[in-house]
Amino acid sequence: MRKGDRVTKQELREYYWIRRNITKQEYKLMELGAAATKITTQLKNKHDAIVGKGNTSDKVGDAVADIEAARKKLAEQIAESTKVLMKIEEAIKALPARECYLIRTRYIELLSWEQIAVDMNYSWQHIHKIHAEALRLLA
Repeated sequence: MRKGDRVTKQELREYYWIRRNITKQEYKLMELGAAATKITTQLKNKHDAIVGKGNTSDKVGDAVADIEAARKKLAEQIAESTKVLMKIEEAIKALPARECYLIRTRYIELLSWEQIAVDMNYSWQHIHKIHAEALRLLA
């Protein structure tokens, strides 16, 4: 493995949390979209009653602004994630298949240790031994 292809445990953890944050941001974006749909549906259904009452267009504008801000943040997180993922993918190519699989399922697919143990048909303790060996090989 070339020196530039090495990945540390901290980088793997960082990628894991970047991905978790992306998932949260995607969920937030879905919630904002649902809220915006609700606002526009209310405006459409109550058009006559709403016209001339307050700043209803501000509600729609605020919802759109919130959605765009969330999309921008998500795009930034995805760009950061992609850079780190490329480095991880390059590094784990050199691992034996079992260790590569474990690193991929934990840090890229975000599976829990318990899910990985069941998936790989090893005990939880054995999964951690394989993980330690994979990290040693990556360092």
